Amino acid sequence: MMMAFDSSHTPPSRLDDSTVNAVRDALRLYLADSSEPGALQRALLQLSAEARDKDLHAEQLLVLLKDIWYALPEVRTMTHTTEQVRLLQRVVTMCIKEYYSA
Repeated sequence: MMMAFDSSHTPPSRLDDSTVNAVRDALRLYLADSSEPGALQRALLQLSAEARDKDLHAEQLLVLLKDIWYALPEVRTMTHTTEQVRLLQRVVTMCIKEYYSA
């Protein structure tokens, strides 16, 4: 019998703090200048590789990414929600591409 994936389940393993910090720093750079996504792409590649190594599902990874995103002071103080959503959509798309690239 197949069971449906429970996305509310706590991830089975935690990602390294250094990886999370690298993503946080890269997101801050990206928010300052979204025309240069290189650092963010590298950080998301690292995040995605570690998530796959630790058997995290893409859904769990995206929840973690969004938690990092919404915790950033730069995001919390954004007054243009349309711009915030547009940037987050780009980040999520990049993350999904990196997760499934390997």
